[in-house]
Amino acid sequence: MSKIRDIHHMPTLAALMTPFPYHIDIEAPIEDAEALMDEHQVHHLPVTRDGDLETIISRGDIERAQSPGHRLEEQQFYVRDLCARRPYIADIHDPLDKILLAMADTGIGSVLVMKEGELAGIITVTDALRFCGEFLADLTRPVDDSVA
Repeated sequence: MSKIRDIHHMPTLAALMTPFPYHIDIEAPIEDAEALMDEHQVHHLPVTRDGDLETIISRGDIERAQSPGHRLEEQQFYVRDLCARRPYIADIHDPLDKILLAMADTGIGSVLVMKEGELAGIITVTDALRFCGEFLADLTRPVDDSVA
């Protein structure tokens, strides 16, 4: 992590988002979403319709639909059938504390990050925890005042 010792400056979402996330079309079969998640080792995919951001789908959405007795066993399903209806969307310049508290308060697992109306990245709970852990580790790391 690059020198985050300035604890008097609130980082923005750009500090921890995964930029340019993989995404999937809303009309794609669920199997395609699973394969993309497996291939890239991700748990959330932004969902597009005709190239425009629509919503998001998570591995949890798919796993719930695949549980015993669920309707996914009965017929072919598509991303549109399982994805979240109202994704949490934030601007890349939003302060990090606001978004992390919103994630905690609402229990959401991911935030879609926009820049000038376009999808710029995604933040997940895992990203947030990793960032906070690295931030705390950086704060407690001794400062090297030696000059080379």
